[in-house]
Amino acid sequence: MGKRPKKKIVLVLVEGQSDINALSYAIPQLYDEIDEEYEVFFPVLHDERQTCGDITSKYGVRPENIERLISKLFIDDFLKDYGLYPKDITEIIQIIDIDGVYIDDDCVLESKGGYNGKSTYYAADKIETADVASIVERNKRKRENLDHLSSLDRIKVGSKTIDYYAYYFSCNMDHMLHGDANIESFNKCRKADEFTDICIADDTFFSNFFCMDDGSATGMTYEESWQFIKESNHSLERHSNLNLLIERLKEE
Repeated sequence: MGKRPKKKIVLVLVEGQSDINALSYAIPQLYDEIDEEYEVFFPVLHDERQTCGDITSKYGVRPENIERLISKLFIDDFLKDYGLYPKDITEIIQIIDIDGVYIDDDCVLESKGGYNGKSTYYAADKIETADVASIVERNKRKRENLDHLSSLDRIKVGSKTIDYYAYYFSCNMDHMLHGDANIESFNKCRKADEFTDICIADDTFFSNFFCMDDGSATGMTYEESWQFIKESNHSLERHSNLNLLIERLKEE
């Protein structure tokens, strides 16, 4: 059993190792500046088939069961490892790649060429892929799950309901942080580490990056930021509402 954390526990749920590399220094620093009693953790999604991944696009995950599966695949093992209970968690944050899922189906186009060894390429106004039907189906499944999660302000874990916030990167984290939505898989963690190195060298960089960037949801409420990303081709463009986390914390 691990060391029992402090009292104010925040869980940050992300999609992969590169997300952890990019965010697991800066986000805990934000909370620490407000109250040193906060303890921020990044539980890893785990099931029989894989560790890490995007739960919102998984087969079999639907609005009716996604809250239960978030608890099962992200949180239950974490609680056991630390000897904790759902009531010990102060809030849950989920950071999600939008992946262009709100575009019209006719903007998903067939391409056999690939890009950097990938079968799917994200452009500013279209998705090119070797398997159109699969991407269209994924988009529908993920849209429904995102619509549900973005409507929540509390999420059920066990018998408790816990404050919940969903923040996004569009079209994905690499797009927002590095300006490239199609970075090769083997480069993702290296680029994430470079971003964190800058955050370590300059403790104002992370906040300034998101609060001043043209792609951030500046001047929007949480609800407005989600409405914005669902419109037109915004889910393919370079956007994030993570600035709203920073602004919320600064107000506390």
